[in-house]
Amino acid sequence: MHVSWFGEQHRAGLVPLVQDVAGTRGAVGWLSVPAPEEVDAWLTGLLASGARLAVAVEGDRVLACGAWRRHDAVVLNAVAQIKKVMTHPDARGRGAGRAVVQALVDDARADGVEVLTLDCRGNNHGAQRLYAALGFVVTGRRPDVLAVGDERFDQVLMHLDLRTGPAGLCRHGSRNEGPGAT
Repeated sequence: MHVSWFGEQHRAGLVPLVQDVAGTRGAVGWLSVPAPEEVDAWLTGLLASGARLAVAVEGDRVLACGAWRRHDAVVLNAVAQIKKVMTHPDARGRGAGRAVVQALVDDARADGVEVLTLDCRGNNHGAQRLYAALGFVVTGRRPDVLAVGDERFDQVLMHLDLRTGPAGLCRHGSRNEGPGAT
């Protein structure tokens, strides 16, 4: 298995990955198994947004994927979000998801991202353990906001601070000082 950045040779392999994860009711944003056209539309939109998509591949099979993208707002330009991390049900426990997330973290860090954020479903304890093992910490929780039919799940918010030192930053936090203070 190796991790690389998405190339057109991976497009067809993403369809069975997404469909099989969605088929297990995986927490990746689809309520039912998407048609190949829906997967393609998601992928096209993701790439058009400027996201970087990592894939874990074994032979010609895509085992896992995940993306990161900077926020649009200029004041959040140093922040990026990890999205759509998924591992094929047959490949879980083999390190594919971990390798993808590590590649996303390393790439974002190299691109100057200061803080990476992500969220996951409250009952997805395996994902939460993975993210915590890579240094992500829980930032907050939105109770019962993720709807899957009549079921509701917490949205767990996590972040990873990639800043390694002060580097000239003037951190105000929530203190009543600096631009916009009231």
